[in-house]
Amino acid sequence: MKKPIFIPTIKDDDIGYERLLNVAETVFEDPLNHFDFDFSRCARLDHSAVVMLGGLARYVDYHNTEVSRNTAIYLRRSVPRARAAGVMFLVNSMSSAIREKLIGNNFLSHFSSGTFEGYPVGGYLGYREHNYLLDADKIAHHLQNEWLSAAKLRLSDKLKPAITSRILEVFSNAYGHGVSIQDMKKLGVYSCGQYNKKEKSLNISVLDFGPGIIANVKRVNDGLNSIDAMQWALVKGNSTRTDSQTSDIPRGLGLDLLYNFVLVNGGELRIYSNDVKVIFSKAAGLKIEEGPTEMHGTIVSIKINCDDRYYRFVSEVEPKQHQYF
Repeated sequence: MKKPIFIPTIKDDDIGYERLLNVAETVFEDPLNHFDFDFSRCARLDHSAVVMLGGLARYVDYHNTEVSRNTAIYLRRSVPRARAAGVMFLVNSMSSAIREKLIGNNFLSHFSSGTFEGYPVGGYLGYREHNYLLDADKIAHHLQNEWLSAAKLRLSDKLKPAITSRILEVFSNAYGHGVSIQDMKKLGVYSCGQYNKKEKSLNISVLDFGPGIIANVKRVNDGLNSIDAMQWALVKGNSTRTDSQTSDIPRGLGLDLLYNFVLVNGGELRIYSNDVKVIFSKAAGLKIEEGPTEMHGTIVSIKINCDDRYYRFVSEVEPKQHQYF
């Protein structure tokens, strides 16, 4: 039996995340269902929606595959071929704009049997699936050379790798605090980058289905409420577990430099994990509140404005102007 879910218009804003988490909650309630994702009511999908929909498809696929495997073991039969994916993306229900977007960011090549001119490997901004082993070099190369390319944002030679390393820590936390200790070992980390030329903004979202930040903090700090648990996690140096797969390095969420850059740049940082949401921007400051619904895992989203300014550390010397003799 297939259950239809009508995907609404989902922008990178408060209403958009609330709609997105409502879709996720429907899936979380019964992932053994087969879902049809219908886009006939959707006029726009931002990066956060793309990464969540892709992650949910793998989440449902995993649960259906596990049920098939466990049933076969119980009946003492050989393990059957995994079922078809539990989510069907109804391409025919998509507007041309949505369809072209999901082809251009290499999303549909993962979930449709159709033939699309996508980017199975190589440089592109869009949807990516990272398996349950962290390939830090590959992710760092993508972030520094494709996502933070000089054509989008002017950063000094020192600041660019520093920002890259902090975003890489978001991935590391998704592995160390999420994937490596979750029950669903075959589920990895999912990300989606987006460059909006019209709005001149650069975005990335990173998703995992691990226990979640709040659950991890409460595991080692019994008695904290959810808001206090998130506040504790945001303090540099606090850690419930290594953010590395091999060594115990307490680094918290590693977002301190990103906070400062977002503040100067006028961008935005969002975190949704368990029953808490975090929004940080120059206009709103830091807000830690109860989330619109329960998030099974963590999604971190970063928005940077692509303006004409040159960004550097205060300690760096101003770049010299070219001199002509």
